[in-house]
Amino acid sequence: MIGLDIKVEGLESLLKALDRISNLKEPAADAIELFLDKVVNDAKAIVPVRTGTLQRSIQWWKAEGEYHVGSRVHYAPYVEYGARGRPPKPYLTPALMQNILLLRQALRDFIERWVENRGE
Repeated sequence: MIGLDIKVEGLESLLKALDRISNLKEPAADAIELFLDKVVNDAKAIVPVRTGTLQRSIQWWKAEGEYHVGSRVHYAPYVEYGARGRPPKPYLTPALMQNILLLRQALRDFIERWVENRGE
C-alpha cells in the first residue's frame, strides 16, 4: 500500500520536548489533532473527485508517536504530484499550508496559558 506523508519540520522535536513537560503534552496533542481535522476537511474539499474514493480516504492517524495525514489509496501521490503526462493536482499540500498558522497559533496559545498558570 502506498501512502502519502508530508512531514512538517520541527513537529517531531516539539513533541519530544513536550514529552518532558507531561501536563502540556495533552493540550498540545489536542491542538495538533484539531489542526489535522481541519487539514483533512480542507483537503477533501479541494481534491479532484472522479469516483470519490480518494476523497473519502483522506484522513489523519497517529502511529508510534507520530502524526500522519494523507491517503492510503495507491494513486494519491500521483494526483498530488502528477505522473506521466498528467499534471499535479495538489490537494494535501495546500490544505497543510493554509492551516499551518492555525497550528502555530493554537500551540502558542496553549503554551502561553500553561506558562501563565505555571504548569498547573
